[in-house]
Amino acid sequence: MVLQNPRMAHRCCPYILLLACVGLNLAQVPPARAGLGDDAASVQSDADALHGIAQVTSLRQYAVYEIDSGSGMQVREYVDRSGTVFAIAWVGPAVPNLRGLLGMHFAAYSKALARISLPGRQRMLRVASPQLVVESGGHLRAYRGCAYLPALVPAGITAADLR
Repeated sequence: MVLQNPRMAHRCCPYILLLACVGLNLAQVPPARAGLGDDAASVQSDADALHGIAQVTSLRQYAVYEIDSGSGMQVREYVDRSGTVFAIAWVGPAVPNLRGLLGMHFAAYSKALARISLPGRQRMLRVASPQLVVESGGHLRAYRGCAYLPALVPAGITAADLR
């Protein structure tokens, strides 16, 4: 590409440099490998992404994997007896990477979120459909939320149990 005006080169240079840096940063972001509806093995990739350690507590109908990062983020992943992640809950100083945690359900969440008017002005946000429920809210340094797949929640377990 040949620029006709040499002054234009000075104007374009910072933008080209910025685009190059953004491109390099995106290339270094690891792809999301885990998420809601995936198998229990995906919990470890979430722990790696959060730079945390997963500890498991087995209950009668499901197991809870608690991931505690050094930055104060805590994520709990609920896995049923067949080994499927049916719910995720989080609490921490920021909203976690929901693209990674929701996995293949992130697109449905994003679509539903786009239909809500002024989503940034609400302290608590709830997106609900027969396939997916996501509740998220809080304020600076104190966010919490949960997401679950209603069809996969074991019998006798309520949304209040998934906190």
